Amino acid sequence: MFFVFYHLYLLQYTMLKLFYKLLLIFIFILSATLLYQKNTYAYHTLVRIDPIPHTKTLIVQENYVDAAEYLDYFMAFDYMKDNSEAKALQKTIAQKRNSLSYLSQKVAEGFRTGTSDEVLGQASAIGSDFLLIGDLRDLAIEGSHYYHHEEVDEVLVALSTVGLVASASTLFTLGSSALAKSGVSILKLAQKSKCIPTWLSNYLVREAKQIRKPKNIANIKPLFATLDTLRKEVGLKGSLNLLSKTQNFKELKGMTKLTKRYGSKTATLLTLSNKKLLTHAKQLSEVDVKTITLASTYGTSGFVHLIKGGEKNFIKTTKRLKAYAKVGVKGEIWKVFLWLMKHLSDTMLILMMSISSLLLIPWRKLLKST
Repeated sequence: MFFVFYHLYLLQYTMLKLFYKLLLIFIFILSATLLYQKNTYAYHTLVRIDPIPHTKTLIVQENYVDAAEYLDYFMAFDYMKDNSEAKALQKTIAQKRNSLSYLSQKVAEGFRTGTSDEVLGQASAIGSDFLLIGDLRDLAIEGSHYYHHEEVDEVLVALSTVGLVASASTLFTLGSSALAKSGVSILKLAQKSKCIPTWLSNYLVREAKQIRKPKNIANIKPLFATLDTLRKEVGLKGSLNLLSKTQNFKELKGMTKLTKRYGSKTATLLTLSNKKLLTHAKQLSEVDVKTITLASTYGTSGFVHLIKGGEKNFIKTTKRLKAYAKVGVKGEIWKVFLWLMKHLSDTMLILMMSISSLLLIPWRKLLKST
């Protein structure tokens, strides 16, 4: 009986010892694999954007236009197109934007304030500027601010001044200065929407002072021409968005080149790439547009991978990600793997490898042999 228990004890001890060694080997291999994958492919940084949380935030803020554009962009991709929650949000946004009360409110807003985020409201805002009403309205508002010792919007005053000069030029030249009037309207809309960058504000105030005497707007016509090109390529809202991201006139001209390639997606791609679409324009011009839009679904990290590794490596990586995502029940094993890569630092992984390898060394046998 004693021998039976003794053998059972030995068997159990041997099994535990084997399990212990296998566990150490597993920890070593896992740590080594994680370390290699982190520093070679960095899969943990390539996580696709979930547009639903940001869309909900925009809806709460009653920013339905941006919510629609943002969600629609991602709905074109396979990983989102069948998402029931996203479809429900799309329906909610569309119902709101198509309601008569909402549309009439936006038209009135554009005519009254000269600004709106909806196309109809923007059209009424620009229409009021073409009829001189907008320029006179804005000058009256800023004049009232000045009279009551309140802050005066110098950029708006400058643009209204340019607008009046352009209106006079349009009248005497039988419409040949209509481009200038259109440019002024776009810039006024941009200023009221807080989309005019500092460099452009300073430029407009300076130019407005210079044109008061000669009543000539020739110096700022190149700016109006560039804005008109942008508007034709990406629409009014897209133009304002792109304008707000520029730091000088050279960048603004660069935006026109981007819009000819990426069209209405330009503003969204710029935002998702954190301006890498512009700063690495030459390198990305050699990459297929489909690959660039695919990279955008991973946010800034997607563009970093694409720029550093090149198009072929990026496509291979995304294909691997798709394949790995099917490992285990609905990709749960891969999710755990990604979580470990994200939360375990290189130092921690090296430490785990070192400790497990040290524990695997048969120290007793080595000491006995010596």
